[in-house]
Amino acid sequence: MGEVIRLPEELRKRITAGEVIERPADVVKELVENSLDAQTKKVVVEVFKGGKELIRVEDWGKGIEPEDLPLVFEEFTTSKIRREEDLLSTLSYGFRGEGLHSIAQVSRVRIKSRHFNEELGRELMVEGGKVGEPRRVGMHVGTIVEVKDLFYNLPVRRKFLKRQDVENRKILELVKTYSLSNPEVSFELYLEGKESFKAYAKGEEERLEEVFKDKFEKVEKEKEQVKVRIYLSRNKRRGKIYLFINKRPVFLKNLSELLRRSFGYKTLVIAFLEVPPYLMDLNVHPKKREVKLYRERLITELLRGKREGETLTVALREKEFSYQTYPELVGILENTFIMAKYGGYLYFFDQHLLSERINYERGMDERESCLSSVRAGDKVSKRTAQELLKAWTNLENPHTCPHGRPLYWKIPLREIYERLGRKP
Repeated sequence: MGEVIRLPEELRKRITAGEVIERPADVVKELVENSLDAQTKKVVVEVFKGGKELIRVEDWGKGIEPEDLPLVFEEFTTSKIRREEDLLSTLSYGFRGEGLHSIAQVSRVRIKSRHFNEELGRELMVEGGKVGEPRRVGMHVGTIVEVKDLFYNLPVRRKFLKRQDVENRKILELVKTYSLSNPEVSFELYLEGKESFKAYAKGEEERLEEVFKDKFEKVEKEKEQVKVRIYLSRNKRRGKIYLFINKRPVFLKNLSELLRRSFGYKTLVIAFLEVPPYLMDLNVHPKKREVKLYRERLITELLRGKREGETLTVALREKEFSYQTYPELVGILENTFIMAKYGGYLYFFDQHLLSERINYERGMDERESCLSSVRAGDKVSKRTAQELLKAWTNLENPHTCPHGRPLYWKIPLREIYERLGRKP
């Protein structure tokens, strides 16, 4: 017996109108999510002509049962939910049963799939929504979907697609994003016949380091069944926010802005939230890009850039360095930057921004805290500098000024030793 069912009429009415295919990246998103829902350990994506000519996604998941293969292209057919209550418990990427149906309406599709209980796979063609007859094929367990001639039957929409390089960049960013929240899965992306992205299966932190070629600080918090893991790379030329809820990439303007204010607009922030499914509603946006949270205040509290928890994480990573209660003043550079050693790092604090943040958290408004603070160029005594550093360790937000500028730049002491050919 197959897994795919046609949703009853009353449940269809409860579901927000779903996948609208507007560009090639929308196709890639739907197919990659299907692969991940099929519990694959590897996804390979190939794209030609920016996705207008061909999009091919191959996985090694559990496959589709033969009797289900024609059904997956029908509207409101799904294996993810069966009753209304399932909307509050689903952890899968897809659940509406509209993705493949929407793709098949605007392209020529060939799908091959072999279920893990079958000796052979099945293949069928779909053109403009018309489903052909399946035939047996030899293949590995898993699914291969080829989408050709996107919008061939909608020439106006095809005409308004972006340039090939623009569409390819969107696809690259999309595949990279899904790789961040699925580190146990290998990803490969080929654009116009060239390898553009590859990530091997590994741990979460290792995946981030592999993708961004960078090291990250990690903050972990948990309260009332909500878990938060935040990875930070500071002092970038341009910051960026990646926000995931139960592995799903989402855009929530208020939470993204909170992360930006907490950690600075020059910080790369990757935040993973794990929440019970009943505390969120996925059924509010056609592309499931936005979600509704029922305990947003709790989540906001956990996402704030408080020092509690973060100090512990940094301290555990820097065991080889002696424990310091407060930063050790190293010096003052050009009457602007306070240099300090702390937790295995050499910090360069902007003395004005640090003073401004301290005054702001003492209850001053932004303008007053700015005007009453130490200025860049002011000569600061060692005692004053030490007092500022001590106050920094007690700040609610020790990373940015009230306007979002970073308070400091830091470099690992280990890196200084290595650059000069010495062991720490």
